[in-house]
Amino acid sequence: MKHNAIWITWESQRRNRELSAALDAVLFEFSEIDRMSNRVTKYARGAARTIAALRRTRPRLVFCQNPSLVLTLLLVFLRPFFGFRLCVDAHNAGLFPREGRSSVLMAVSRYVQRRANLTLVSNEALADHVRANGGRAFALPDKIPTILPSERRVLRGAHNILFICTYSKDEPYKEVFAAARLIDAAICIYVTGNFTRSGIRQEDLPPNVILTGFLSEPEYAAMLRSVDATVDLTTREDCLVCGAYETLALAKPMILSDTRALRSYFSRGAVYVLGTAQSIADGITEAIRTKTTLEIEAAELSALRAREWEEKRTALLEILGLIDAGEQAGA
Repeated sequence: MKHNAIWITWESQRRNRELSAALDAVLFEFSEIDRMSNRVTKYARGAARTIAALRRTRPRLVFCQNPSLVLTLLLVFLRPFFGFRLCVDAHNAGLFPREGRSSVLMAVSRYVQRRANLTLVSNEALADHVRANGGRAFALPDKIPTILPSERRVLRGAHNILFICTYSKDEPYKEVFAAARLIDAAICIYVTGNFTRSGIRQEDLPPNVILTGFLSEPEYAAMLRSVDATVDLTTREDCLVCGAYETLALAKPMILSDTRALRSYFSRGAVYVLGTAQSIADGITEAIRTKTTLEIEAAELSALRAREWEEKRTALLEILGLIDAGEQAGA
């Protein structure tokens, strides 16, 4: 079974599903690889499944998500043997593995940026980083997603906030917990994500903080529709957080980190905060106070970004066509 384009990932993320569908690439989502703890078994299984997919489909174009840096490096090495073009969808963690603190992994990251035919990133600042490393880049933000239909839940607070959290190192979740003590006790903060691996206990938190644990997609959609606003924070300067796209899709107010990337793309419908408890508390209070205005702004911005994304998609398809034509001519 031969396919023109396939998309390979070792993780389960909305961006993979949205972009593969929009770019007419068959998705191979080997998400069980990400859950394996033994690295030898994990990478051996990932390599075997990836090679099997390549043999079965014989694609002319392969997209992959980075991270995994191992997957991306594997595809760089396999490209001459299978003859495909490689387009890497590089997230911040793929461009800056271990937050950029490992010189070896940063060198590998720069190598795959140079060897890929094209690297997709979420914004122009990251595109400039790839170009500076000798790669070819295209900035394509996430597509404004379609959120599953669901009934609104009855929640505890007079006002309810959803803190979209994975307990990653770039998320100031402890500051959000501290902020909960500074806001009106009638405002409840629901917190997503697997808290057990971070040593977080419900009994240690303020009573207006509710840990939801990991939510399935239908459960997550229901929570998004039920809250007054969302919080999604990062210490990374050039990171566009996934939760902001999802919030924008429902025209809900957002409390976001005050970074240039987030201010630029989510330029309306949002309150921007520093990574301190007081700033986060003030941002939550402001979002509730100006909720109606922020909802109107978010709806307008959502429509604008959706139109812009379709224009970007068209431009990307043209670039991919030129890469294909150039390689075919040189074959």
